[in-house]
Amino acid sequence: MSTWHQDQVSGRLWHPTKWTVVIDPPNEMRALMTFATRALADVYMRGLKANNPRAWQHAYVLKPGGR
Repeated sequence: MSTWHQDQVSGRLWHPTKWTVVIDPPNEMRALMTFATRALADVYMRGLKANNPRAWQHAYVLKPGGR
């Protein structure tokens, strides 16, 4: 869940050409990271799961173009 300030600005979370990892914990700041390939995004997600299980529970991957 994003912060109040982030909710005031509507925008897209996905990137037109890169894979996007979204970390959106409740009542905390949303974070976005982009990766050139799905494999790199998956490696990041595995590291997140191993090192920060709380953040991983609120993370997901968006494919390029938002479709």
